[in-house]
Amino acid sequence: MAGLTVTEKEHWKDRIAARIDKRIEAVLAEEPHLMERIHREAHDQALVSLGLAEMQKELDAIQQQTSALEKRESQIEKAMVAHVRGVPVEDVNDSHSYRYECEVNNTVTRRQTVHEDELLAGSEIGQRVLNLREEKDNLLDTVWLATSPKQIKELWSKVAELLGDKQTQLQNAAQEIAAVED
Repeated sequence: MAGLTVTEKEHWKDRIAARIDKRIEAVLAEEPHLMERIHREAHDQALVSLGLAEMQKELDAIQQQTSALEKRESQIEKAMVAHVRGVPVEDVNDSHSYRYECEVNNTVTRRQTVHEDELLAGSEIGQRVLNLREEKDNLLDTVWLATSPKQIKELWSKVAELLGDKQTQLQNAAQEIAAVED
């Protein structure tokens, strides 16, 4: 039997990834608000570990004040437009939207991801989610490994040993699958 094509391997990687995603959802359903809590705690820890917590607290207060002022400004502008148009204020459409990218927010988000993983590692469910994510992240290698000849499987093991890498559960299983003979 010939080996799988690249397209077939990609297909199986995608199919297995979808199954892992479903399992992650099922595991997270055991504690519905876990990721919400982890996300919030990791964000707070990221701010603290980056030395930004106090500045963020002050910025939050300023943003609340700014928000209140912007809301009032918008109300007045709407009232003025309604007055000029001769229509009720409720008939004036809000069409202000703005988007921005901020270096500080991006840095906090990256650090937050690290803290989320740390916090997930602190619970049994979180550890299961992390293990499943790791399997998913390594799926392409795992599918290729499962469908590779003996020499590649041996090389893979030697490289992992040399680098001190721990193979995933699926990679270990893939090593035990009989090698493909062309």
